[in-house]
Amino acid sequence: MIGEILQFQDLQELCRPGERPRLSTVEAWARKEGIRYRYDGKGGIWTTAAAMNAALGLHQASNDSYGNDFI
Repeated sequence: MIGEILQFQDLQELCRPGERPRLSTVEAWARKEGIRYRYDGKGGIWTTAAAMNAALGLHQASNDSYGNDFI
């Protein structure tokens, strides 16, 4: 994690602890959990702590923060 950014490796660990799941597995998990994410240009995805908290229901997501191109 870099600051408020959860990198692909962080998401892999959250998706399947102790394993190294493929991108497709992590993407499917993120979609199922309602986690908004972006592609990182290195074959992975990333998200923010705020997007993760919103998906967990800890606070309301703000559409203004990410724009319409977040998945």
